[in-house]
Amino acid sequence: MYRYVITLTRNGKTIYVNLINSSAGRYLNRQPYVITLIRDVLTPIKISGVRVAIERDMGRVIGNTDIVETNETDTIFYAQPQKKNFFSRYAKNRFPAPSHKLTVILEKDTQGDYEIIDTWIGPCSPPFPGDVNETVKSRSYWENHALVLDIQAVQPKTLTKDCPY
Repeated sequence: MYRYVITLTRNGKTIYVNLINSSAGRYLNRQPYVITLIRDVLTPIKISGVRVAIERDMGRVIGNTDIVETNETDTIFYAQPQKKNFFSRYAKNRFPAPSHKLTVILEKDTQGDYEIIDTWIGPCSPPFPGDVNETVKSRSYWENHALVLDIQAVQPKTLTKDCPY
């Protein structure tokens, strides 16, 4: 596995990302400036736990989020993202919104260091229903939120207007 080291935490844990084969890597390849933001957030803190979700308000607009709150006027559809086997919820005709929040999801590896498995600009949100990391909050959160269909690739044969969960 390819490991790109981002930083060391205050308690000496190495934070790295697989830039080739991870959701975080694909996101960082499209928005490389987020690596600097991640360093700013993770370097001064102590990290512990097996799976850690960090949401940080950066105090300024740092980019646009693809996560939007939805209502009954939105046109919603569902599809499986490329290389995924769960359905994501999308809102048609919506646009990314400015955000001052950064989310970083980390998992502890066998050496005790942390891999960034996902990151994005925007609020921390639970995984989609059907994801292996689904939580009890997943379904209720994604009933009222959706992704803006931007440059995210979906599997066209999986498009549906019927909620799969």
